[in-house]
Amino acid sequence: MPPIFAISILYGLGLTASMQVGLVGPIAPDLRAGFGLSQAEFGLVASLITAAGALCAIPTGVWAARAGLRKSLVLGCVMMIIGALIFATAQVAALLYVGRIVTSIGYLLIVVGAPSWMAGFNNPKLVAMAMSIWGTFIPVGIAMGNWVSAAMVVWLDWRLAVAACTLPVVILLPFLAFIGKPATSTVRKSLKVGVMGVLKSRSALQVALTFSAFAGATSAALAFMPAMLADNLDIGIALAAGIIGVTAIAGNIIGSIGAGMVLGREVQGRAILMTFLPMMAIAIAALFSSTNIMLSITCLIIFNIGQGAVAGTCFAMLPGIAKGGLSMPALQGMLAQFAEIFVVIVPPITGAMIDWNGWTGAAGILGGFYFAGFLISVGKSPFRRFAT
Repeated sequence: MPPIFAISILYGLGLTASMQVGLVGPIAPDLRAGFGLSQAEFGLVASLITAAGALCAIPTGVWAARAGLRKSLVLGCVMMIIGALIFATAQVAALLYVGRIVTSIGYLLIVVGAPSWMAGFNNPKLVAMAMSIWGTFIPVGIAMGNWVSAAMVVWLDWRLAVAACTLPVVILLPFLAFIGKPATSTVRKSLKVGVMGVLKSRSALQVALTFSAFAGATSAALAFMPAMLADNLDIGIALAAGIIGVTAIAGNIIGSIGAGMVLGREVQGRAILMTFLPMMAIAIAALFSSTNIMLSITCLIIFNIGQGAVAGTCFAMLPGIAKGGLSMPALQGMLAQFAEIFVVIVPPITGAMIDWNGWTGAAGILGGFYFAGFLISVGKSPFRRFAT
């Protein structure tokens, strides 16, 4: 099969994984009403999608390299399906949490395995294109999850929204059998050597920490954004999800491709991060405080362009760091583990701030995390330039 076929399937799995993040925003009112959840408790439901990654993403990356990326992806798809089934059939809040934790295992295996497979292609230009595309999987997948979930919850039921957002993985799973192995195999090392290797890399640590602050704030922002827009702008959840989805897809594609083009011209990734993270901090703070639809849409566009630029830059820098003899799946695992610790923590904190001080409270906490990412990126580190 041609490499573009493999990239399409792997990217599709990434989108489906991120749809599990996006689906919870539109169903938030139904979940809170049906299970008696506070905003903080709902924030925990949203954040548990990354629980597995927060605990063991780096060892999982090392295991994936040793066991084989195909096997890890198949297992990830199966766990995602089981987790969605538990979540969609839950009758008590505890099973919501269980379902999200099981889904988080599948999510982790996919987000570690799929880009590692892409990075194994022999053609450097193909790798550059694939990793740039992969940088959009989180925001675009979340936007798609928002759309599908909003449409289903308005016309049918939140449980069917969960099923609809998981259906693509059922369709894509059989195609993994037809994807050939990458010509260049990933580095296979023992668990201890693989984990310690990435933890000792200063470049990897700084990218991972910058991305973690960004990912935690973005996960929280998108989980609460549909309800926030509905409240602040006095519009329906479906319209709010539509606005979020359109601006997310357009903005992230612009930001990711733009960052890829700039990186290809020998501009340091650090410079891109230092430019866009402060922009995101200002945009999200203004967005969560705004009651004007034009200002809100403008802030959303800026926010989403920043998402694409930051995510695309962080992912695109990993193959260069891996050239130092590090395992690419372990690096992906490191990025995921650091990020997902924050993704587990930040939404409940944000929910607690909303309970205490409304959407203005969320504006301050979210802007603060993006600014923290900026401060990390400013620090001196041997950041590598992305070279094709």
